[in-house]
Amino acid sequence: MAIGYMTNAFGPLYGTAAGVTCIKESGYYSDIDLEDTLKKISDCGCSNIEIFEINLLGYENNIEDLVSLCSTYGISILSVYIGCQFIYGDTLPDELAKVRKVCGLAKAVNAKYIVFGGGSLRASGIQEDDHKKLAEGVDKAAAICAEFGLNASFHPHLGSLVQSPEQIQKFFSLTDVDFCPDIAHLVAGGSDALELAKEYHDRISYVHLKDLSEDGEFCPLGIGKIDLKGIITYLKSAGYKGDWMIEIDGYSGDPVEACKISVDFAKENI
Repeated sequence: MAIGYMTNAFGPLYGTAAGVTCIKESGYYSDIDLEDTLKKISDCGCSNIEIFEINLLGYENNIEDLVSLCSTYGISILSVYIGCQFIYGDTLPDELAKVRKVCGLAKAVNAKYIVFGGGSLRASGIQEDDHKKLAEGVDKAAAICAEFGLNASFHPHLGSLVQSPEQIQKFFSLTDVDFCPDIAHLVAGGSDALELAKEYHDRISYVHLKDLSEDGEFCPLGIGKIDLKGIITYLKSAGYKGDWMIEIDGYSGDPVEACKISVDFAKENI
């Protein structure tokens, strides 16, 4: 089992400017100095990362430079996170074109996982078939991942169509895609993360580990209110053989300290 660290802890999160007017250019981007980030993660004793789609696409024409940079710090790219709206029929083909491009680059850097997030919330409110459209869009995206030999999973996320316990149940009843639980997002959305792990353990192939403070801030593993040890222990007892990605985004404290605390916690408990 590999343990990784999400690079978004070391800089603010943005969407791409071009995506405002061009759907195929839309995506998540973490404003980081990648070399500095890789060094810090490596120094904290971690050798795997997950990055956002646009950070990867920035190396579209010089992917060998990214491979070399990671090699310098003994880092492997374990996974790539992709965000899409998924529910709009007219724009879905452009989103899937982006997915295909990202998957090609993910394969080139020997990544193992693609994590999808999304499910747009309409200004007029959620329509009756939005979850069905989301599931259909995710299934098409997952099929592209399969073409490249990449494991696809869906990450329920605050501020999306898959946030509340009821929404999570509804979405996963409409698709066979794997479930990537982000433990703190599940708890913040009102779910019992352990109960969800028990219900969907046979569909969990990859996990985002994150803790949540009493005041609702994402925080280093083991210092928040979530029983992460209990969830990890359960998943291992249920036969979980996948990998673990630590993600401490939005933390107000020192990101290097958060990384060190979290990596140490993961190594002690996984």
